[in-house]
Amino acid sequence: MEISLAKNKDLNGINDIYNYYISNTAYTFDINQRTIEEKKEWFHQFKNSETSICLVGYKNDELVGFVCSTKFREKEAYNQSLETSVYINEKFKGKGFGKKLMFELITRLKSTNIKNLYALITYPNKTSINLHKTLNFTKVGTLNNVGYKFKKYWSVHIYELKL
Repeated sequence: MEISLAKNKDLNGINDIYNYYISNTAYTFDINQRTIEEKKEWFHQFKNSETSICLVGYKNDELVGFVCSTKFREKEAYNQSLETSVYINEKFKGKGFGKKLMFELITRLKSTNIKNLYALITYPNKTSINLHKTLNFTKVGTLNNVGYKFKKYWSVHIYELKL
């Protein structure tokens, strides 16, 4: 798999993967599919940023998935903490690509002023929980019944990695 910074040409594929997760899982609490215009607006946060990063992975010219680091919260005191996300094309799940993408993201962030990475994982999501544990994230909390999607409430586990 070849890993690189995401570019505008990757947005259609990123959006397709993300929209799959919106429609078929509770792993994102977005409910309505995103348009390409909305995804372009989302993508602006990665321009000229050392810490807000979006990486893509390709295998044989096919988008395997993407990972990103974004602001953890808006208030300035949180600036040394980031939230991470990882989304893998269904076709490539379970083959270690998420781990490779996350490892590359973490490696890049270690050379910055970032101190903590957070992953907010909808429960249950054994695959994501196991992935984050193998990357040395530790569970630090739970938001109980915080999201409502598909006519039920979902809890979110908070995982932390100290850099």
